[in-house]
Amino acid sequence: MKSINRNLSFVLLFVMSLLYLANASADNHLSVAIDEDIEIDIVQIGTTAPTALIWFSCNQGDETEEFQIARKLSERGYTVYFPDMLSAHFLSPTPSNIAKVPQHEVARVVKYLVENGEADEFLLVGGARAAVPLLKGLSDHAIVDSDNLQGALLITPRILSKKPEPGEEPVYIKEAGLSKHPIRILEGERTPNRWGLPHLKSTLSRSGSAVDSDLIKGVRGYFYLRSEKTPQEIEMTRQFHEVIDNNVQIMLAAKP
Repeated sequence: MKSINRNLSFVLLFVMSLLYLANASADNHLSVAIDEDIEIDIVQIGTTAPTALIWFSCNQGDETEEFQIARKLSERGYTVYFPDMLSAHFLSPTPSNIAKVPQHEVARVVKYLVENGEADEFLLVGGARAAVPLLKGLSDHAIVDSDNLQGALLITPRILSKKPEPGEEPVYIKEAGLSKHPIRILEGERTPNRWGLPHLKSTLSRSGSAVDSDLIKGVRGYFYLRSEKTPQEIEMTRQFHEVIDNNVQIMLAAKP
């Protein structure tokens, strides 16, 4: 009996490994040439779908929780693109390096995907410090008037240009508030940053963007990227694709 159980366990592990490899091999790899020296690699998760998400991640170039969330989103009918803006510059995925990503490179990648992708509508997604290159791209004149780009979903964004002194209002990157596309912000309910949402929304809407926000219940900021999660954060990470799907649909329903 023990031998049979061991054999069954082995078969199950083997099948699960095959499924994982099948998912990994299903990912498509693209590249966008910026110039003779810079070429941006892009991972595409999911086949052609009506809605595509261009996701700027914090740990670019690594297989993170965001990739697993994207695979679940692909099962719901999304195409998800992950541009690796850092590896082309031989930069490691640190907050300071993410802030160095050139604006024109972000805009070039977004413009390429929107113009050459087969989706009917595109949205940008960026979490934590990766919201910085996202906002840089949105403020670039090359994509300001893009008809198929429907806006951006910022997940617990961290876009300060410097650490504020006690009692002072936060100072954001200069590209904050230069977009004309709709923006929706999701912030953790258990982070002090939630109290800064009114100021952040006001800043991001300065150039005419329609900006709204919502709280993710019971979690801290960028909870899904944390190595040590609370039970509530583990459960919310498991179902986070549903949260993203719901908020994307809210944004699409609100478009003119």
